[in-house]
Amino acid sequence: MNPQVVLISGCSSGFGLLIAVVAARQGHRVFATLRDAATNGALQAAADAAQVKVELLTLDVDDQASIDRCVAEVLAVAGRIDCLINNAGFAMGGSVFDLSMAELRAQMETNFFGAVALTKAVLPGMIARRSGLIIQMSSIAALNSNPGLGAYCASKRALEGITEALRYEVADFGIRVASILPGMYRTDVWRKRKLAAQFGAAQSPFGKRSSEGLQLIDKLVESHARDPQEVADLVLRLMAHPNPPLQTLSGLDAKIQTLLRSLLPARWWELIVRKAAGLP
Repeated sequence: MNPQVVLISGCSSGFGLLIAVVAARQGHRVFATLRDAATNGALQAAADAAQVKVELLTLDVDDQASIDRCVAEVLAVAGRIDCLINNAGFAMGGSVFDLSMAELRAQMETNFFGAVALTKAVLPGMIARRSGLIIQMSSIAALNSNPGLGAYCASKRALEGITEALRYEVADFGIRVASILPGMYRTDVWRKRKLAAQFGAAQSPFGKRSSEGLQLIDKLVESHARDPQEVADLVLRLMAHPNPPLQTLSGLDAKIQTLLRSLLPARWWELIVRKAAGLP
């Protein structure tokens, strides 16, 4: 694979950091972005340890001016963007009842609208060159919603919907569009999660249930989460693929969930989800 100019959002830790390093190791020119490039300690340390060069930029996907400025900087110094990897995002915990509309909108703003806005910013150049690759870092939560994570699941499901439409729209311009749906991996998405202001509140009918559900998720992640390097390596394989699939599952749990849901009656699947979440 020829060296590519790669722009990655959300590189302070987790998948974004690992993707940036492994892509640079493969000889690509990597522009790794963070909300504040000055707080690049972990990323710079990882790049130094791997003895690779990663160019750091500030990018807040919630801010259109920041998006425009970041894309313009890359184009000014590299002349093009061959591959965009939309990785920036966070998880918001809380029942639908307890989530405020502001909290729901914040989740959608980053995970959905932020990814779409950054995609739209790089598309003109890709269309002009009739070449490019866009990879969305989605989640198995896009296909299987979980109690207490409705906002996060909705944001990823919305991203999948628009990604499929975009794939059809830009295919004849030579632009490939794909998404990766990881299961449970050891990243900071859960450790750095945000919680609804009413999460666990005594006055909420879902207070105790939400707290217990979160503890269950933490235990599952601790005992079953996989090495996130798997996902970073998968991204590199998709980058080299001439026609990557629309959706690629990553992780045994994601694949088992998808298989079971496709085979079982809907009512049985609901019983499994309720039992797994500790619901009556």
